[in-house]
Amino acid sequence: MNLKYTLSKSDFLEYQLYASSKSKSQKGRRFRSRIIIPIIYVALGLYVGSIDENFAAGLVFAAVGVVWFILYPKYSKWRYKKHFQKHIEEHYASRIDKTVALTIQDNTLITKDFTAETKVNASELNELIELQHHFFIKLTTELALIVPKSAISDLEAFKKELLTLGADYVDDSSWQWK
Repeated sequence: MNLKYTLSKSDFLEYQLYASSKSKSQKGRRFRSRIIIPIIYVALGLYVGSIDENFAAGLVFAAVGVVWFILYPKYSKWRYKKHFQKHIEEHYASRIDKTVALTIQDNTLITKDFTAETKVNASELNELIELQHHFFIKLTTELALIVPKSAISDLEAFKKELLTLGADYVDDSSWQWK
Protein backbone atom coordinates (compact mmCIF):
# COMPACT_ATOMS: atom_id res chain seq x y z
CA MET A 1 0.00 0.00 0.00
CA ASN A 2 1.35 3.42 -0.99
CA LEU A 3 0.13 6.77 0.30
CA LYS A 4 1.22 10.33 -0.47
CA TYR A 5 -0.03 13.26 1.55
CA THR A 6 0.92 16.58 3.08
CA LEU A 7 0.65 17.47 6.74
CA SER A 8 -0.79 20.84 7.70
CA LYS A 9 -0.55 22.77 10.97
CA SER A 10 -3.97 21.42 11.92
CA ASP A 11 -2.74 17.83 11.50
CA PHE A 12 0.17 18.42 13.86
CA LEU A 13 -2.11 20.32 16.26
CA GLU A 14 -4.61 17.47 16.37
CA TYR A 15 -1.85 15.04 17.29
CA GLN A 16 -0.39 17.32 19.97
CA LEU A 17 -3.81 17.91 21.55
CA TYR A 18 -4.66 14.21 21.43
CA ALA A 19 -1.33 13.18 22.97
CA SER A 20 -1.75 15.82 25.68
CA SER A 21 -5.26 14.64 26.49
CA LYS A 22 -3.97 11.09 26.99
CA SER A 23 -0.91 12.06 29.03
CA LYS A 24 -1.28 11.23 32.73
CA SER A 25 1.02 14.08 33.77
CA GLN A 26 -0.91 16.61 31.65
CA LYS A 27 -4.24 15.38 33.02
CA GLY A 28 -2.88 15.63 36.56
CA ARG A 29 -1.52 19.14 35.99
CA ARG A 30 -4.83 20.37 34.58
CA PHE A 31 -6.79 18.70 37.38
CA ARG A 32 -4.57 20.17 40.09
CA SER A 33 -4.83 23.65 38.57
CA ARG A 34 -8.58 23.36 38.51
CA ILE A 35 -8.87 22.17 42.12
CA ILE A 36 -5.99 23.70 44.08
CA ILE A 37 -6.42 27.34 43.07
CA PRO A 38 -10.12 27.49 44.04
CA ILE A 39 -9.30 25.80 47.35
CA ILE A 40 -6.65 28.44 48.04
CA TYR A 41 -9.06 31.28 47.21
CA VAL A 42 -11.85 29.82 49.34
CA ALA A 43 -9.42 29.27 52.23
CA LEU A 44 -8.15 32.84 51.89
CA GLY A 45 -11.75 34.01 51.83
CA LEU A 46 -12.50 32.16 55.06
CA TYR A 47 -9.32 33.49 56.64
CA VAL A 48 -9.90 37.11 55.59
CA GLY A 49 -13.57 36.90 56.56
CA SER A 50 -12.77 35.56 60.01
CA ILE A 51 -9.89 37.92 60.88
CA ASP A 52 -11.68 41.25 60.86
CA GLU A 53 -15.14 39.89 60.36
CA ASN A 54 -14.77 41.38 56.89
CA PHE A 55 -17.26 39.05 55.25
CA ALA A 56 -17.44 41.04 52.00
CA ALA A 57 -13.73 40.50 51.28
CA GLY A 58 -14.09 36.85 52.26
CA LEU A 59 -17.00 36.44 49.86
CA VAL A 60 -15.02 38.07 47.06
CA PHE A 61 -12.16 35.59 47.53
CA ALA A 62 -14.60 32.67 47.69
CA ALA A 63 -16.43 33.93 44.58
CA VAL A 64 -13.14 34.14 42.66
CA GLY A 65 -12.44 30.54 43.65
CA VAL A 66 -15.86 29.37 42.43
CA VAL A 67 -15.57 31.32 39.16
CA TRP A 68 -12.09 29.84 38.60
CA PHE A 69 -13.44 26.32 39.15
CA ILE A 70 -16.26 26.89 36.66
CA LEU A 71 -14.30 28.71 33.94
CA TYR A 72 -10.94 26.96 34.18
CA PRO A 73 -11.78 24.12 31.74
CA LYS A 74 -12.52 26.62 28.95
CA TYR A 75 -9.46 28.69 29.77
CA SER A 76 -7.26 25.59 29.94
CA LYS A 77 -8.57 24.32 26.61
CA TRP A 78 -7.79 27.66 24.97
CA ARG A 79 -4.40 28.06 26.66
CA TYR A 80 -3.11 24.58 25.78
CA LYS A 81 -4.27 24.98 22.19
CA LYS A 82 -2.40 28.30 21.89
CA HIS A 83 0.67 26.73 23.48
CA PHE A 84 0.71 23.85 21.01
CA GLN A 85 0.13 26.16 18.04
CA LYS A 86 3.26 28.12 19.01
CA HIS A 87 5.15 24.87 19.61
CA ILE A 88 4.25 23.63 16.13
CA GLU A 89 5.25 26.92 14.49
CA GLU A 90 8.62 26.80 16.24
CA HIS A 91 9.49 23.11 15.93
CA TYR A 92 7.60 21.77 12.92
CA ALA A 93 7.67 24.75 10.53
CA SER A 94 9.94 22.93 8.10
CA ARG A 95 7.60 19.91 7.96
CA ILE A 96 4.34 21.80 7.36
CA ASP A 97 2.84 21.42 3.88
CA LYS A 98 5.59 19.05 2.75
CA THR A 99 4.82 15.80 0.95
CA VAL A 100 5.12 12.57 2.93
CA ALA A 101 5.12 9.12 1.35
CA LEU A 102 4.12 6.08 3.38
CA THR A 103 4.61 2.59 2.01
CA ILE A 104 3.59 -0.62 3.75
CA GLN A 105 5.38 -3.70 2.45
CA ASP A 106 7.02 -6.88 3.74
CA ASN A 107 6.40 -6.28 7.46
CA THR A 108 7.88 -2.79 7.15
CA LEU A 109 6.58 0.76 7.11
CA ILE A 110 8.66 3.07 4.97
CA THR A 111 8.17 6.79 5.38
CA LYS A 112 9.82 9.28 3.10
CA ASP A 113 9.73 13.05 3.38
CA PHE A 114 11.91 15.89 2.13
CA THR A 115 14.65 15.14 4.67
CA ALA A 116 14.89 11.39 5.11
CA GLU A 117 13.62 7.91 4.49
CA THR A 118 12.77 5.80 7.52
CA LYS A 119 12.07 2.10 7.75
CA VAL A 120 10.06 0.84 10.71
CA ASN A 121 9.83 -2.88 11.40
CA ALA A 122 6.38 -4.26 12.19
CA SER A 123 7.64 -5.29 15.63
CA GLU A 124 7.99 -1.56 16.46
CA LEU A 125 4.30 -0.83 15.85
CA ASN A 126 2.36 -0.29 19.05
CA GLU A 127 -1.06 1.14 18.25
CA LEU A 128 -3.19 2.28 15.37
CA ILE A 129 -5.29 5.10 16.79
CA GLU A 130 -8.30 6.21 14.80
CA LEU A 131 -9.75 9.67 15.28
CA GLN A 132 -12.47 11.35 13.29
CA HIS A 133 -10.10 12.78 10.64
CA HIS A 134 -6.76 11.06 11.30
CA PHE A 135 -4.93 7.86 12.01
CA PHE A 136 -1.96 7.95 14.36
CA ILE A 137 0.44 5.04 14.05
CA LYS A 138 2.09 4.95 17.45
CA LEU A 139 5.47 3.23 17.71
CA THR A 140 7.00 1.53 20.74
CA THR A 141 9.35 4.52 21.03
CA GLU A 142 6.29 6.73 21.73
CA LEU A 143 6.76 8.51 18.40
CA ALA A 144 3.81 8.53 16.05
CA LEU A 145 3.12 8.82 12.36
CA ILE A 146 0.23 11.11 11.45
CA VAL A 147 -1.91 9.99 8.53
CA PRO A 148 -4.90 12.09 7.47
CA LYS A 149 -7.89 9.94 6.53
CA SER A 150 -8.37 12.05 3.42
CA ALA A 151 -5.14 10.54 2.03
CA ILE A 152 -6.45 6.97 2.27
CA SER A 153 -8.72 5.63 -0.45
CA ASP A 154 -9.68 2.41 1.37
CA LEU A 155 -9.81 2.93 5.14
CA GLU A 156 -10.69 -0.67 5.96
CA ALA A 157 -7.81 -2.07 3.90
CA PHE A 158 -5.43 0.38 5.60
CA LYS A 159 -6.61 -0.67 9.07
CA LYS A 160 -6.48 -4.35 8.18
CA GLU A 161 -2.94 -4.10 6.84
CA LEU A 162 -1.63 -2.35 9.98
CA LEU A 163 -3.48 -4.70 12.31
CA THR A 164 -1.98 -7.63 10.42
CA LEU A 165 1.47 -6.16 11.14
CA GLY A 166 0.70 -6.33 14.87
CA ALA A 167 -0.58 -2.90 15.84
CA ASP A 168 -3.31 -2.74 18.48
CA TYR A 169 -6.40 -0.88 17.30
CA VAL A 170 -7.70 2.05 19.37
CA ASP A 171 -10.99 3.60 18.25
CA ASP A 172 -11.09 7.18 19.52
CA SER A 173 -13.19 8.46 16.63
CA SER A 174 -15.45 10.32 19.05
CA TRP A 175 -12.49 12.07 20.76
CA GLN A 176 -12.66 15.85 21.09
CA TRP A 177 -10.26 18.31 22.64
CA LYS A 178 -11.65 19.39 26.00
